[in-house]
Amino acid sequence: MYRHFIKRLIDSILAICGLVVCCIPMVIIAICIKLDSKGPVLFKQVRLGKGMKPITVFKFRTMCNHAYEMGGIATSASDSRITKVGAFLRRTSLDELPQMFNILNGTMAIIGPRPILDWEFEEYKDKNPRYVKRYNVKQGMFCTVDVVDRAALRDQQFEMDADYAEKISFALDFKTFFGIIAPVLMQKGVYKDENKNYKNK
Repeated sequence: MYRHFIKRLIDSILAICGLVVCCIPMVIIAICIKLDSKGPVLFKQVRLGKGMKPITVFKFRTMCNHAYEMGGIATSASDSRITKVGAFLRRTSLDELPQMFNILNGTMAIIGPRPILDWEFEEYKDKNPRYVKRYNVKQGMFCTVDVVDRAALRDQQFEMDADYAEKISFALDFKTFFGIIAPVLMQKGVYKDENKNYKNK
């Protein structure tokens, strides 16, 4: 019942409340982004959703326009493509706020595995058959691994994602929702090069 109905209902209610509460801050963020650098306020990217179906994920733009085409994903705080406003948004996870629209349109949940690009999962899909279970549920604005390490290695992330998909419950979502507050406020572990356990492949 929770997995198929109650979770969606709670997500929708919280997303609506979140948009009402955050509407003015989001407008301020949008203005700051426009004043800080050229380009759109929102960053839209196609990623894998539930059932490995493509979904368009919304975020506030934190890098210069067309940054991804110039060099892929930012893995370091020193990446010159990250804007001044973007650096702050990334540290505080405020860049994720537009994903509340994804939650409302049913493509994402508040808690669930992170939506990633198709190629990011390609090298792992045959490594461990459990990893694909992360796509048995909707991808989330926040995930269980964020409580432990926001810049976790992929194996740890996918293992925890699979665990979440198997054990999804209100108690787990509640614990994760409040568990991510401290890591976000501490603004640590946003990039892999800040993780002392990170090793280059």
